[in-house]
Amino acid sequence: MRISVLSLHTSPAAQPGQGDAGGMNVYVDQSVRALAAAGHRVDVFTADPGGLDGTGSGRVGGTAGTDAEAGMSAQLQITDAITLHHLPVGATTKDELADAIDELAELLNDRPDFRAADFIWAHYWISAEAALRAHEKASGSTGTTGAALGNELQVRAPIAVSMHTIGAVKNRDSDTSHERPQRLEAEARIAAEADLLVAATPAERRDLITELQAESDSVVVARPGVDHSLYTPDSQSAARERLGFADDEAIILYVGRMQFIKGTDVAVDALAELHERNPHLASRTRGILLGAASGVGVEAGGGAVRPSSTYLRELTTAIAGEPSVEVRPPVPSHLLVDYYRAADVLIVPSRSESFGLVAAEAAASGLPAIASAVGGLPEIVEHGHSGLLIADHNPHHWATAIETLLNDTDLRTELAGHAADRAERFDWGRTVAAVLDALPERSCASSRRSEALGAC
Repeated sequence: MRISVLSLHTSPAAQPGQGDAGGMNVYVDQSVRALAAAGHRVDVFTADPGGLDGTGSGRVGGTAGTDAEAGMSAQLQITDAITLHHLPVGATTKDELADAIDELAELLNDRPDFRAADFIWAHYWISAEAALRAHEKASGSTGTTGAALGNELQVRAPIAVSMHTIGAVKNRDSDTSHERPQRLEAEARIAAEADLLVAATPAERRDLITELQAESDSVVVARPGVDHSLYTPDSQSAARERLGFADDEAIILYVGRMQFIKGTDVAVDALAELHERNPHLASRTRGILLGAASGVGVEAGGGAVRPSSTYLRELTTAIAGEPSVEVRPPVPSHLLVDYYRAADVLIVPSRSESFGLVAAEAAASGLPAIASAVGGLPEIVEHGHSGLLIADHNPHHWATAIETLLNDTDLRTELAGHAADRAERFDWGRTVAAVLDALPERSCASSRRSEALGAC
């Protein structure tokens, strides 16, 4: 089967943990590789303002095609079965890209690789809206060429959508209203018009149905996977030696972008609270924040909406005032696994989280997590069995959980073993199989979007 995967606002080759790159980038990269391993031909389309690799260089592993700097689409051959295409759009931010969706739709329709797809899998609302508009524009085309294209898409490829995050859910979980109305309106339309909605967990499936009024039979649960060839338990001492950590240190690890929705402030405040309540334990504890600042729109805190730059300034001040906290830049996966193995506890204080891929990777590596009891995190962390769940974001409660685990080696070891066992359920091959098995037939009659357009 020929499959087009859309990851328009961020390239799957970008380094997770900074800018707009996170778990979704890993999801797209790994699911695409699983599709190729199953024998499918995959074209991945991005319009990441940073280029193919999200850094502006437009260079990742593979063979470079045309040069984006020359004003043409760039592409990289990742494997024989996977091609990564960059669409040339003048947007420099995710918000600007959201305002260029019509242009993105036209660029997609101009690409034979996109038009040849038997199935389209769009990731995030910008990609989904662009895919739907591309089909709408093609169906409404006039003229000889346009008519031929329109006829081609009368029987068109089904569109599956993975939201990854839902604007209404982010507003609900963070008790804010800072998501753009454009996004909220688009996501409701996507839920009504896409052929298939892919939820990472049953909790996300409920959100798609209750928050976006999606039809229950249009939503499939396909849990994300973990690269078990990489993320495996191994010697903590050896990993610490490679990273320069002492064996007698207690290492608390945070992995991901530094932003309000991820609860980075909770992690810092919890470590400061630990310093106040147990100075002796805190003196041998190091908090490693592995990530970079993220967010340029509007964030919130303390019940009041405020610019993200204010949040980041306050976060920077808090980090500077807590000697046990060290910020390190995000690292590629082959180095990240060493951090998981070297740490004693992972902390995931997200205010909203559709899944929580870092918790799954850590679990597979034998690292238990203290995580927020939100979204998909309870799918990964079973409270008291493979980690601990915290029902709120009060730093006192997080510090208590950290203190409990650091003072009980036997409990940490028990939780780590159960975490690794629980992580076995997360497999990328099963992820893509669940999506493919749920696809409607490639026919006009099976397409809700085609019916809405009156194409049948």
